[in-house]
Amino acid sequence: MTVKGTNLAMTRGDSESITVICTSDPFVSGDTVTMTLRPEVDEAIALQKVVTEFNDGAAVIGIAPADTANLTMDMDYVYDIQVTRANGTVTTLVKPSRFTIEEEVTY
Repeated sequence: MTVKGTNLAMTRGDSESITVICTSDPFVSGDTVTMTLRPEVDEAIALQKVVTEFNDGAAVIGIAPADTANLTMDMDYVYDIQVTRANGTVTTLVKPSRFTIEEEVTY
């Protein structure tokens, strides 16, 4: 995975993970961290990953090969990451940013 600021790029069909840490307010039981990927902000969801279990206050968003197998290669999608706290508070941690699915040959 390539990271440039909040923009991400990965090869279609690879295994990847994104670790999200909130240093001022670590994630706890009852929180939900959601990453949503769409072709454009107002289009249908292409991929959504939800994390409800945390390691030392960090959320690890796992991306399996099957998650990206049907996504269009060499395409810039848009994604964001938000947390819904156990008390109902919702905060966008990563505002809409580019997520590029790069081409692959072997899958």
